[in-house]
Amino acid sequence: MVNYEDVTLCKLALASTLYDSLTPFNRSLGRLGKATGGSMDLTNPQHRIYLLTWLNDWGCRNLPKEQHDVASNSILKWYEVYGASLFSNEKPLWDLADVDLEITARSYGSLKDEIGAWRVRDKSKRKVHIGPTAASKIFFALRPKALMPWDEAMRIRFKCDGSPESYFKYLITIRDLTLHIGALCRNKGFQIDDLPQKLGRPYSTVLALVNEYIWVTETRKVGLPSSETLTQWASLG
Repeated sequence: MVNYEDVTLCKLALASTLYDSLTPFNRSLGRLGKATGGSMDLTNPQHRIYLLTWLNDWGCRNLPKEQHDVASNSILKWYEVYGASLFSNEKPLWDLADVDLEITARSYGSLKDEIGAWRVRDKSKRKVHIGPTAASKIFFALRPKALMPWDEAMRIRFKCDGSPESYFKYLITIRDLTLHIGALCRNKGFQIDDLPQKLGRPYSTVLALVNEYIWVTETRKVGLPSSETLTQWASLG
C-alpha cells in the first residue's frame, strides 16, 4: 500500500521522468488525445477504434485488433446505458464525493463484464471479457482528471480483486493520496492544478502523474531515493 508520507513532489517528478524513459505509454496517450481532439466521444465509432488501439498500446492484449468490432459494439452498448451517469469531465478526483465514486464503480463493474472478444479453441467459442484492467483504462480515457487506471500488479499491491467494490476502494485511496499531494503543493505556494506545469508536464493531468508514480514504484518495483539523497546528488553538480 502507498504510504502517503513517502510521496513527495520530488519523487513524483522523478517517477514521471523514469516513466517516460521506461515506456512509450505517454506517446500513445498523446496520439489518442490528438486523434479525439482531447474529448472522447464513445458514440463516435472512429473514437472507439482509436480507444481500442490505445488500449492495445497500453498492454490490453485481451482485445485483439482483428476483433475490435466486438469490443467496439460492447463499449457502445455499455455507454448508451451508463454514459449519462458519469460526472462532468472537468471534475478532478479530489472534488468527487463518495456517491460519485459509488456510481462510477457500478458502471465499471458492468463495463468489465462486457464481451471484448471471442476465443475459439477446439471448435468451442468462449467469451473474453473486457476485464478490470481495460475497463479502468477506458474510464481513465473518459475522465482523465478523476479516474485512475490500474493493472494486475497494482491490484495485488492494493489488495484489490478487480470487483466494483475494490475499484471503489482504490479510487478512495487515490483520492486521499491526491489530497495529500494537494497539501504538499499548497505548502510550496501553488495549487495542485498547477503541478503538471511545475513538473514540466503541462499537457498531463495530476492523475496521470499519480498513475506514473504508482506504476513505477508498484508495477515496476523501482525504489525511489529519499529527498535527502536527491538533495545530496544535486549538490554534486
